Amino acid sequence: MPEPSKWLQPRSYHAFRCIGAQCEDTCCAGWIVHVDQTTYEAYQRVDAPELAPRLHQLVTLNTEDSSADNYARISLSGPSCPFLAEGLCSIQSRLGEEYLPVMCSTYPRVMNLVDDTLQRSLDLSCPEAARLVLLDPEPMRFDTDEGAPHDPRRRNLSRLRTADGQGGKPYQHFRQIREVTIWMLQYRQYGLWERITILASLCDQLQTNVEAGQQSQIPEVLAAYRDAVERGTFDAALASHRPQQVKQLELILELIIGRIGSDFTTPRLLACYQKFMDGMAWTADVSMAELGTRYGAAHAQYYAPFLKEHQHMLEHYLVNYVHRTLFPLGPQETTRGPSRYYVARTIRDHCLLLLTYFGIIQTLLVGVASFHKEGFGTAEALQVIQSFTKAFEHSPSFPDRAKEIQAAKGVTSCIMMAILLLN
Repeated sequence: MPEPSKWLQPRSYHAFRCIGAQCEDTCCAGWIVHVDQTTYEAYQRVDAPELAPRLHQLVTLNTEDSSADNYARISLSGPSCPFLAEGLCSIQSRLGEEYLPVMCSTYPRVMNLVDDTLQRSLDLSCPEAARLVLLDPEPMRFDTDEGAPHDPRRRNLSRLRTADGQGGKPYQHFRQIREVTIWMLQYRQYGLWERITILASLCDQLQTNVEAGQQSQIPEVLAAYRDAVERGTFDAALASHRPQQVKQLELILELIIGRIGSDFTTPRLLACYQKFMDGMAWTADVSMAELGTRYGAAHAQYYAPFLKEHQHMLEHYLVNYVHRTLFPLGPQETTRGPSRYYVARTIRDHCLLLLTYFGIIQTLLVGVASFHKEGFGTAEALQVIQSFTKAFEHSPSFPDRAKEIQAAKGVTSCIMMAILLLN
């Protein structure tokens, strides 16, 4: 893989520092730990009596979907890595950082190579990264520069080549699509729901262009949407919609329950879900209609005032997601864990997944706000967004499950999903 000659990253990227044992949700629990081939071979040479037997026993070769970056894995007997001791990694503390697997040494940093540009970002499943990215009230800004970026962790990454037409996606227009997408999400003259609804319409249109073989028209489509936003062309259509809180809750709660029931879910996310249920006073004898009424009241009384002052938190979540995942095209190839499941998705699939994530976060925030009432603030919102990211965005099975649930309820377009999220 050629060396990058440029780099692009949010300004918060270099501010990140791991807080170790002080972290309220360790990254050493809740998911499989992949071990790259170089690190695995280094483990075979370790002769430290307190670690060597455990390394040889607990680090096993990956027999399925093996690659240089996913060569082996650490066997788990519980939710936490067996090398976690008193909030710290015993491998790092006894052998040094150079003995960490690439997965562990990179996290929560995420790197994508777009042509010759290394695009770096932070994964919000890390509490400290979430604080850095989400709490800044100013729009997210990106730094770029010429010259090869010095980063010893640059191995576990995804790649996108804009000259490659693989998969029928308009990769040649990636930068233009990305620019308009982020501009649209940061267009603060509109509320967040208006922004994501216009983005949903754009993604549906881009998918239509791709399916019709009209990729050459995409620059004109992007320019037309940007002009329409600035002129307020969408205002009447946006104002014509009304909340459908019962349908919204039926879909979102099925998505949440589907994820919680599928595989391990961190206690931190389960605690947020319990607060949602308690905040909604949701018991077995409560009808969905009554739950919808309570949800609407909680949104108006507790969540809307918070959102008015802190809308930037969800804006940053969306922009960070777009930058981190190469939205809405996705990578052509990747060595990262769950990301490899997204390579083949369409523009519509990528957008539906983003809207799904946004809808789940919004729903949990409303319930947690109702639980805390006037005490709901940024700390509670951070916990929801961070624990959600860890549980949902790192689940390899959830995207396909979400698509099945949406299709069963007749939600097959981005605009349909976005309209359903109106509160």
